[in-house]
Amino acid sequence: MMRIVCGWLLACAIVAPTVQHAPTPVAVPPADTSARAVIAKAAAYLKEYKEALQFVLCDEATIQDVLDERGSRAAHRETSGEFFLTYLPTEGGWVGVRDIAIVDGVPLEKRDNLRELLTKASFARIGRQLADRNARYNIGSISRNVNDPMLALVILDDRHRDRFKFERRRVEPSAIGPMVTITFTEREAPTLVRGADGSQIFAKGELVIDATTGRLLRTSITLKDGKTTGTLTTVFSENQKLGLWLPASLTENYEHSAGRLAEKILAHSTYSNYRRFNVNVVIK
Repeated sequence: MMRIVCGWLLACAIVAPTVQHAPTPVAVPPADTSARAVIAKAAAYLKEYKEALQFVLCDEATIQDVLDERGSRAAHRETSGEFFLTYLPTEGGWVGVRDIAIVDGVPLEKRDNLRELLTKASFARIGRQLADRNARYNIGSISRNVNDPMLALVILDDRHRDRFKFERRRVEPSAIGPMVTITFTEREAPTLVRGADGSQIFAKGELVIDATTGRLLRTSITLKDGKTTGTLTTVFSENQKLGLWLPASLTENYEHSAGRLAEKILAHSTYSNYRRFNVNVVIK
C-alpha cells in the first residue's frame, strides 16, 4: 500500500497524470483499381476539367524528322508558335488551333491573325479548315491532321465512351496513390477518326490514370489506315499557374510501308507558358 506521510493534517490525493491519446486515424479505403471504377473516376474528373480548361493559350515547339526505307533522315523541320486550346460542349470535343510563327529558324512574313480568326469564324463551320491549317507545315508523304495532344481524351466523353472496350493492364504504386494503365479498343462506328476517303479508322491505345483522383497522366492512341500506322502519345504535367494538369509534350510516330516504299515520321512537340486567352471566341 502506498502511504503519503505529512507533517501536519493535510488532505492529500494522488492523481494519475493525464494521458493525451492521439486521435484514432480514420481508415481511408484503398482506391478501387478495377477498370470500371478507374474509367468512371476519369470520366468524372474530365467533366470538371473541361469546364476549367477553357480558352487557354501556350507556346508550342515542334521537331519533325522523316526517315526513308534505310532509316536515313530524308527531311527535317522545326517550327514554333502559339497553340490555342479549348473544349466545345456543343461539339463534344477539344479544339486546338496552331499559329506557327517560325519555320526552320525563319519568321513567317504572312501569318493569319489567330485572334481575328477565332473571333470571326465559327468552330462548327470551319472545323475541317482549322484541322488542315494546323497540318500545313507537316512534312513527309504521310498526310495527317490528327496531331492534337488532347485527341485521346475524347474517348472518355459520354458521347463516345460506350463504343470502347476498356481493360486494366497494370497497377503501379506511386507517392500519390496507385497509377493504373487502362487499354482501350474502339469497337463500333462512327469512329473518332476518319480516313481521307471517309473510311472508318478504329482506334486503340492506353491511358495512365491516377486511381485516386481520376487524373490522366499519359495517353497513347494508335490509328491504322491501310498501310499507314500512327501513334500519338501525350504526357501531362501539373501547371501551378492555372492549377491544372496540362499537356507537356506530344510524341508522334508514323510508319508507312507498301512494297519497297517505306517511310517513317517522328515528331515531338513541347508546350509551355500556359495562359488564358483574352478575347471572345465564336463557338457556335
